Amino acid sequence: MWNRGTASRQIKKGDKVRKLVGYFRYESKEEVSLLNEIYSKADLLDNFFIPNFKLKNKVKNDKGKTIKKEYEKPKTPYQRLLESNTVSEKTKSQLKKTYKSLNMVKLRKEINLLVDKLYNIQLTKSKSSSKI
Repeated sequence: MWNRGTASRQIKKGDKVRKLVGYFRYESKEEVSLLNEIYSKADLLDNFFIPNFKLKNKVKNDKGKTIKKEYEKPKTPYQRLLESNTVSEKTKSQLKKTYKSLNMVKLRKEINLLVDKLYNIQLTKSKSSSKI
């Protein structure tokens, strides 16, 4: 998908993650460990607390051009799973238990602390390489 009206590049799958952790090169075991922890917490945040739109219908004109898109009411992936008939009650109860154990504000703070640690490692690396 191209951004309309700009001369920017195509939006890629990893852009959301890169926006969170930056565009540095992460190579050490410590950095990879921090990245994995950030991703797992960000996934919890996205799946349980961040609602998104799901396309319901496209209205097209006689030439086949989309003229209107209709979306469902925004819901989190967690809410969609609870409403699904294909997900077992056991899985739904596990999801509810996980949801009750989460705190959105706490998750955001933890993610920010981990990103700060990752950034500080990069600062340390860049300072040590600039001295050479």
